[in-house]
Amino acid sequence: MKCLLFFFFCLLSLAVPAQKYDSFEIENGELIWRYTYDYQGPEDSLRSEIVSMIKSKLFTRQVQRTQVGSSGVGYTGEIEHYKVDCPAYGRKYQNTPLIYWKGEWKGKFVVEVRNDGYRVTIYGLYFEVHTQASTPHQKSHTRKGPYIKEVWKKGDPAFKTNTLDDITLMSVALRDAFDIKKYHSPIVDWQH
Repeated sequence: MKCLLFFFFCLLSLAVPAQKYDSFEIENGELIWRYTYDYQGPEDSLRSEIVSMIKSKLFTRQVQRTQVGSSGVGYTGEIEHYKVDCPAYGRKYQNTPLIYWKGEWKGKFVVEVRNDGYRVTIYGLYFEVHTQASTPHQKSHTRKGPYIKEVWKKGDPAFKTNTLDDITLMSVALRDAFDIKKYHSPIVDWQH
């Protein structure tokens, strides 16, 4: 009987594809990016490094300290004017949608701190891109909208297959943007 139940659950998990790709997933109809970073050291040291990193970013706003769960400390805030550095990830103008190449992004983030690492969750991602007219007869316009509409069709069990490379680009860019190992404090020891 146990084998039959196990087999049934395995078939069920294959029949319903997950709404996950890379570090993005769909939860309750909302697109969420979530990544957990490892850290060697005490939570107090990590907390001070995270605060320094988050507050130094040009795209973070309204950073506030919060209580996460019963014992954890975290930070919440907003993302504004975030830009993806496409050339840094080997992307070319010809093969990258304008929302990544020229777009500005906004959203919200939560950082949860633990002794062995921290987890960043980003949600409510929204893009805006201005396009210039290429001929005198064309008008420039602004394209904007929630990121979820670009990468997922409501009701579908998986992300749009033609956007998977671009989702990976966005995921890697966000992962690097919140990585304290890639952050260098502007404060240095002052020696005489």
